[in-house]
Amino acid sequence: MTDYEGRKKKIRGLFVQDLKRSILNPRFFVGIVFVLVILLPPAVLDTPLNGSRSYLHGFGNVFHASGFSPFAAVFPALAYAAVYCQEHGSGYLWMILHRTGFPDFVKVRVATVACSGGLLIALPVIIVCLIVYIGGAHGLPTGTDSGIISGSRILEAIAVYGDWYVIIGKAILGFLFGALWALVGFAFAVWIPNRYVSLLAPFILYDALWLFIGFKSYNPAYLLSGDDVNRGNYPLAVFIDLVYMAIAVLMIYVGIRQERKG
Repeated sequence: MTDYEGRKKKIRGLFVQDLKRSILNPRFFVGIVFVLVILLPPAVLDTPLNGSRSYLHGFGNVFHASGFSPFAAVFPALAYAAVYCQEHGSGYLWMILHRTGFPDFVKVRVATVACSGGLLIALPVIIVCLIVYIGGAHGLPTGTDSGIISGSRILEAIAVYGDWYVIIGKAILGFLFGALWALVGFAFAVWIPNRYVSLLAPFILYDALWLFIGFKSYNPAYLLSGDDVNRGNYPLAVFIDLVYMAIAVLMIYVGIRQERKG
């Protein structure tokens, strides 16, 4: 086995181990339960599930009337973003940096934090969306629902690609939203290694940006559902998420590099 192959195998093993730690922990499952507790009532109590209303009506209840959006950034960092603070204080961080090297550690930890935060949001979103879709009327809205999201690009997309465009779009946007705010929590943990800061600061930043940016497509509050991003332009919402994630990763990289030099 060459040195390159040995390094790849070591990194792969570290990634698998770190991914297990990021998901198979109580905080991850507690976060999922909390998100479900918020999203399920508007899906099953406020939405008729007998096929009498369009599933888009139910999606509106879930994503816009549930009260989840103002607090959505609280949850992604719960699972694994703040573990860096424990590692920083215990000395584990320096051991793992010495073992893997700085660039490889950053790559692995960014990936596992993003996965844990993304799944924490995406899994409840998928569950709730499937419940609403199964209990709703499919296809383009008709009758009393014909005016739902009038003028939205989503209606054009459904006509071309079908309902799964919306369902898969919500799942992808939910994952990216969770990944983004988990990485923001990780970035705060790197620069200010305090568990409470890494958990609360993303929420404060999220709400501050929501208030200051206002009714713009790049408002972080719109990226969870994508419905208000340029009239429901899901690909644009994905692109904006990726830009924000790139900024968060850059902040993480610079912060850990500075920490290592110090």
